[in-house]
Amino acid sequence: MKKNTRIAAIVAALTLTGSTVAGCAGGGPTITNCSGQTVKLGQSTASNLQYAALYVAEDKGYLDDEGLRIETLEMGGGSEAIQALAGGSVDVALTTFAAILSAAERGAPVVAFAATSNRNTADIGIKNRYAPAADADLDTAVRALRGHKVAVTSAGSGADQTLRYLLRHAGMNPDSDVDIVAVGGAAETVAAFANGSVDAYIIGPPSSLVAAERGDGQVMLRLASGIAPDLDNLLYAVAATSNATMSRKEAVLGCFARALNKADALIHDQPQQAGALVRHRFPEMTDAQFALSWDPIVKATPATAAINLDEAAKAAQFVSTVLDKPGVDATRAYDLRFSEDLQ
Repeated sequence: MKKNTRIAAIVAALTLTGSTVAGCAGGGPTITNCSGQTVKLGQSTASNLQYAALYVAEDKGYLDDEGLRIETLEMGGGSEAIQALAGGSVDVALTTFAAILSAAERGAPVVAFAATSNRNTADIGIKNRYAPAADADLDTAVRALRGHKVAVTSAGSGADQTLRYLLRHAGMNPDSDVDIVAVGGAAETVAAFANGSVDAYIIGPPSSLVAAERGDGQVMLRLASGIAPDLDNLLYAVAATSNATMSRKEAVLGCFARALNKADALIHDQPQQAGALVRHRFPEMTDAQFALSWDPIVKATPATAAINLDEAAKAAQFVSTVLDKPGVDATRAYDLRFSEDLQ
């Protein structure tokens, strides 16, 4: 992405030795060290490399540097996470911008405030007996799903929207050509594929690899590999909150965004060090599997957590296609007040 499209340029990491950071855009309070503050965090699924920035922020000590404590609640999918945000049971959800956009279009009071990925990182797996040829192009591979049950975490989640987009792109009707089954989180997806309740799934690694191994299947598409250009260079994974929480805990959210910003920079600039930090979180993966999955995550990680307007606009085009609703407005689904500080 061209430099002049970013809200903030890439600069040296912030120094946290007792100093404060410039106030939020729009006259908000100065972001300071948030010693002793707690962030209630909702994640769509457990042990997903989509959350690499959070894992790095924890394991490298960036959250500790900000004085933040994290309480994590696992959600069954992006839709459940957004409901938790709107209801106030969590302060922050790590989910997809597409899910936030769709919820905002329905009037939900939720916004993204930091970015952790600008490329879709989901994998699509399928039973070996239904798998397309190894050299199949994107649309041909997606057509292999015709007539099959495909697991997503929840209706309206990023996985659900990605699947529907790809099916439409391949000339298929998501509501009639496949049976989309909302099964819950990562563990439920693996179990459903292993026991034969579904024939295919869409979820991120390592669950995508575990499901394939346990269910006589294979990962037929790794979207983060660049096979789907329409799903690259768009705002994908984000940290989001509710409008009410933003008003109530603005400084704390700013500290959280700053920790994610440092984590993004480490993954982007020093991927081997970042990968080594989080490797212990995925004991079910072999080193080869981790390396295969980590490289696309690195390519999908932006250099800064600042919201990129061009990438947000491209995500809005994606959601417009999924919802068959022209004119989805990205601006209603993000908050830029921390972006100037994410440098």
